[in-house]
Amino acid sequence: MSFRISTFADNSVDFTSGVIVFVLDTSCKLPDVVSAQEKKEITKHLKELKFSGVWGSSELFVASKEFSADFIAVVGVGSEKFSIDKKAEGVRRGIGMVVQNMRRQMIRDMAIYIGDSVSFACAACEGVFLSDYRFVDHRKKLLEEQKARSIQSLVFLADTEYVRAVKKGISDTRRVLSGVTLTRSLVNQPASHMSPAVLVKHARLIAKSSKSITVRVMNRAQAKKKGFTAFLAVARGSKEMPYVMHLIYKPRVKAKKKIVLVGKGITFDSGGLSIKPANAMEAMKIDMGGAAVVLGVFSILEKLRVPIEVHGVIAACENMPSGEAYRPGDVVKARNGKTIEVANTDAEGRVTLADSLDYASDLKPDVIIDFATLTGASMVALGNTYAGLWSNNDELKDGLLTSAQAAGEGLAYLPMPEEYKQTIESKVADVRNISSMNSYGGAITAALFLQEFVSDVPWAHVDIAGPVYAEQPILSYWQYGGTGYGVRTVVEYLKSL
Repeated sequence: MSFRISTFADNSVDFTSGVIVFVLDTSCKLPDVVSAQEKKEITKHLKELKFSGVWGSSELFVASKEFSADFIAVVGVGSEKFSIDKKAEGVRRGIGMVVQNMRRQMIRDMAIYIGDSVSFACAACEGVFLSDYRFVDHRKKLLEEQKARSIQSLVFLADTEYVRAVKKGISDTRRVLSGVTLTRSLVNQPASHMSPAVLVKHARLIAKSSKSITVRVMNRAQAKKKGFTAFLAVARGSKEMPYVMHLIYKPRVKAKKKIVLVGKGITFDSGGLSIKPANAMEAMKIDMGGAAVVLGVFSILEKLRVPIEVHGVIAACENMPSGEAYRPGDVVKARNGKTIEVANTDAEGRVTLADSLDYASDLKPDVIIDFATLTGASMVALGNTYAGLWSNNDELKDGLLTSAQAAGEGLAYLPMPEEYKQTIESKVADVRNISSMNSYGGAITAALFLQEFVSDVPWAHVDIAGPVYAEQPILSYWQYGGTGYGVRTVVEYLKSL
């Protein structure tokens, strides 16, 4: 997706636009650049529509001839006392609704007054890009609609002294959004078009396009030599070749930190021999969402010139039933030597991550963060817009929560109670892959399982099962399908370092 973006001083350009957008708090005070007559007309409409600047709200109405636009839109950011992060999320949500209104009425040009707020400009840019995205690869009608309705031009009007800062902020935001778009598109592809080999292809393309990124790809035999035995047990049931990818980004300057991002890469999850019901299997193309986050981040690292050494580890395979598939009751040995009782083959993601996390630990990083569509239990606890966070390190936990808030991505910290560890103890192995107690706390016991394969390194586990994919646009800027959740949070976290 691409469209023209321009930034001008708000008092130095005469332009026409389909829609002019004003960002207002609860005072509903319009910027000084608006003439007295224009303010009078807009205020009249606001009173008629009972618009009061409520956080995340928006309205769109027809403009009179005095305006250089056909429509006026207003977006509410709530009280002036709200934090800048909260206001920015209000901008994203309000802009998302404006874009959807524009698409319905085939309005394709947009101008936004943002005054002196670089944060609002970046959030508005995100709102436009995220809400205007559609996955159109396999449906001709959607492709035609996107060509006819997508945004063509976007103009930001800033106070004169802030134009340069706004331009830079928008430029950086667009780079990040290109990574988000890649992640969304990877998650949206059906399993027929998204095998482990396709993930490898994308990893190699990313490395080829960057002087700072290299990738090592291990096939089944090579992964076996490196000890990925638990991962390969999951991969046995499918005819697709499993692969382990290790991406490495080294900055041009001396790296301040070394971070490993681990992504779950199950390109289709049937449940294996513990097969899922048909209606639960339909969306399981998304089970490589963690891998998509890692690839989305790596696609933009060089553009952002991040001064951090970043590694990406993805073990990719399918989880399928066959005569070769691993079975309930099997005992498999993980890379670190611990044995795992496979109580349920549908809890396969954590088994593959066991080897990936141990491999990541061997790299001696400062931090390990894994992203995985791991449990339905996290969705029961947190719904569709929040991911769950577990960590063995308070500084890392706090850094990720702050970064997610700045990115406008929902993230909630959950505990790992010591007393729950006994529920993943096995009578025949070192650990079992599901809790023996009951169905409660499944996201927590999954995190406790993963912790068994992390050495003494600050580690965080992010369960993205809820926000990775939207069956309905519960947030105005999501739309149907992959959301790209996680990329913006990782970028914010890297920036914080």
